[in-house]
Amino acid sequence: MFEMQGDVFRLRATSMEGLQYMELIPKEKQPVTGTEGAYYRRRQLMHQLPIYDQDPSRCRGLLENEVKVMEEFVKQYKNDALGVGEVALPGQGGLPKEEGKQQEKPEGMETTAPTTNGSIGDPSKEYFCEFCKGAAPADSPVVYSDRAGYNKQWHPTCFVCVKCSEPLVDLIYFWKDGAPWCGRHYCESLRPRCSGCDEIIFSEDYQRVEDLAWHRKHFVCEGCEQQLSGRAYIVTKGQLLCPTCSKSKRS
Repeated sequence: MFEMQGDVFRLRATSMEGLQYMELIPKEKQPVTGTEGAYYRRRQLMHQLPIYDQDPSRCRGLLENEVKVMEEFVKQYKNDALGVGEVALPGQGGLPKEEGKQQEKPEGMETTAPTTNGSIGDPSKEYFCEFCKGAAPADSPVVYSDRAGYNKQWHPTCFVCVKCSEPLVDLIYFWKDGAPWCGRHYCESLRPRCSGCDEIIFSEDYQRVEDLAWHRKHFVCEGCEQQLSGRAYIVTKGQLLCPTCSKSKRS
């Protein structure tokens, strides 16, 4: 469904519907080389799909038993949740692609358009977006998710993470509880993420404060870096501080 090229994912295939899809994305988010849209896409890739959520070798300091737990975690989400949205006209999701619909991408386009299907849906039938419930015109591309079933479709700008409401970069989604999630928030919904190193925690021994979590070794003051396990600490706006550093920041 998707492939790794360098440090980013690239979707395969392009078509007329894929190009129409690109035009429906806000101009400032269109991934054209050298534009803010291209930088936005790269930032979203790194944020929504951290490499250390996918590859144990890119994590820092995993113990041997934790590597095995992470490998099983990744294997399971690939089998159970991971998918790439499909662009097609309403009513055409899941149909075989028509031959001869391939088309070169416009000059400067950083990413190819998502996998698409080519013929027009039943013009007598009404289609509606799963997210906003608005009408989906029969001649305008929508996004399908095979894990959701092809009776559901989304406007291109409505295919967003249910947790953060951000557009799903390159249409890469994780299906859970009847909705698409970005990779970051899907992983966080299953296991805690360390506020110190940003990696998923695979140890059962970690520090939690309200809705935040840390590896034990990362539970340190962000000001002076002293270990805070068993000591007084203050969490302010997600920042972990010892009382001395907290006081100096207020003064």
